[in-house]
Amino acid sequence: MISSKRSADQLPGDPRRLNLEYRTWHFVGSEGDENGFDAWDVSVRSSRYLDRPEGSATQTVRHEIGSMRLFRLRMDERFSPFPFSDAEGYDVGLSHLVLGVYDLGRGGYRQEFRDAVTDCDGDLLVLFDMRLDPAWRGFGLGPVLAAEAVWTLADGCSAVITATHPTELPDAPMGEAAFGRAGEKIAALWESVGFRRRAGSLGHLLDPRTDEARDLRNERRRDLDALADAWRGSLRC
Repeated sequence: MISSKRSADQLPGDPRRLNLEYRTWHFVGSEGDENGFDAWDVSVRSSRYLDRPEGSATQTVRHEIGSMRLFRLRMDERFSPFPFSDAEGYDVGLSHLVLGVYDLGRGGYRQEFRDAVTDCDGDLLVLFDMRLDPAWRGFGLGPVLAAEAVWTLADGCSAVITATHPTELPDAPMGEAAFGRAGEKIAALWESVGFRRRAGSLGHLLDPRTDEARDLRNERRRDLDALADAWRGSLRC
């Protein structure tokens, strides 16, 4: 179980009422086949029921409280033999992540990556960044939400990779020591989802075909259930 920094009674709402909305796009027709990766924007939304007059239909309001960006790089040669070039054109940070596992000279995955995963014949999923409103932070929800998004989009992927540096920087400049501590905290959160630090340039990698990764996803779901039960219990006090 992930330890929470804040008590459940400080939650703004019921964590069981959180939901994820997935959005992507592509060109209609053959132009869409030329794009070597799919960009996914995932919205984290909190739902609540509106007060309503007796006998009227129930209305639900959803507010966005966070977001994630994930990218799926296709390794199917019919679509994109060099998906790294698409990542490079999109974002420098994304290209740096992918370069750690992708052999730009020969095409395909690096041998170190092939040796580190159960099956290297699938696509590559990148968990690029994540944001959560301050009111919802400190309850251990980040790993829960990340795990759900990863497992929704990782079907058929050889691995999932992610960065461990802060993507939301404070207004005041961060010193090197503070930046390092922030990175360590992020790495610990990702490891609770199933990411493991690999040697060399591979960085943090999750193998979705391992029992450990599946078990950790189930643990995070149990964390959510425990948090929701604690929140509801606080309402009766």
